[in-house]
Amino acid sequence: MDISPKEGGTVEIDGDTSCSYPETHTVATGADVSLEAVAAPGYHFTEWSGDLTDNENPTEVVKIFYNHQITAHFAPNGKDFTSEDGTLNIAIPEGTTALDREGIPLTNIEFTVNETPPLPQEGNIVGSAYDLEPSGATFDPPVTLTWDYEPADVPSGVAEEDLVLGYYDEDAGSWVVLEEFVVETLDMNITALVTHLTTFAIIAPAAPPPPPTSAGFSSSSLSISPPEVDIGEAVSISVLVTNTGEEAGSFTATLKINGVIEDTEEITLAGGASETVAFTTSRDKVSTYSVDVNGLLDSFTVKEATSTPAPHPSKTTPSDTPSSETNWAIIAPIIGAVFLAIFLPIKLRRRRGPLD
Repeated sequence: MDISPKEGGTVEIDGDTSCSYPETHTVATGADVSLEAVAAPGYHFTEWSGDLTDNENPTEVVKIFYNHQITAHFAPNGKDFTSEDGTLNIAIPEGTTALDREGIPLTNIEFTVNETPPLPQEGNIVGSAYDLEPSGATFDPPVTLTWDYEPADVPSGVAEEDLVLGYYDEDAGSWVVLEEFVVETLDMNITALVTHLTTFAIIAPAAPPPPPTSAGFSSSSLSISPPEVDIGEAVSISVLVTNTGEEAGSFTATLKINGVIEDTEEITLAGGASETVAFTTSRDKVSTYSVDVNGLLDSFTVKEATSTPAPHPSKTTPSDTPSSETNWAIIAPIIGAVFLAIFLPIKLRRRRGPLD
């Protein structure tokens, strides 16, 4: 008969022989045997396994006809395990079956900071991740894990009550959020029920993107053209308006001349956009006029109109005068006709004189 009392106790046979793990006890075929599991200090008996399924302790008489494999299981009494830095605590109540991967009752739990934990696909690890070892150890029923956190480690924009506790599933290659946990924001801790040991971490969900900044406006590059004009001439005044926010909005550009509102112009700009706003004005009095466009200051000057003098006649050059040469071919006949018209009558009159 092979007796295998797991760590945490021994088995007494017939109230006389004590067997530790593992040990073989020989009995005659057909013998009656009674077994009692004796827990070591800090442990308690949980169950029999193998060829003995009756969990009475001590057992009823067992008649042995063939070789039996019998195992006694023990679990530590209610006990707390705390990480060296005091951040994590696991409370194992009495009556809990706590076994490692090999089925041996747990006697200790180690908490090791994981310096390079896998990163969650969505969210961020708060503080540090911890490897809870021995990895693969199980608890039945689940035990309580309490994890303290620092509010300063919570990402900006994430509420503490939205924190979750999760473990890394190596087979799936992803983080799994525990189904049962409570966030105590006043005590700054998370309490959860866990059934096994592996890599654990507090996870903050991804912070939502910040809302777009509201529209805001700035004015710059005030321009006056021309800065000096005659009475009645137009002056162009412009300013560059920029929406410094991310949301669209409307802005009213206001032109003041000598402190009096002259004109306004309302524009709507998308976030980050700019637009030049232009005004036109004129004045009929000589003066210097102050300009104010939404706090940007400058001035322009109006002066008397300057008359344009008539151009002086230029001196006559020989080339500008008519030609001094006389066209005798035209003038000679005219003179001849005039001479005959005058001279012949006179001559005839003189000849007739003696006959009269």
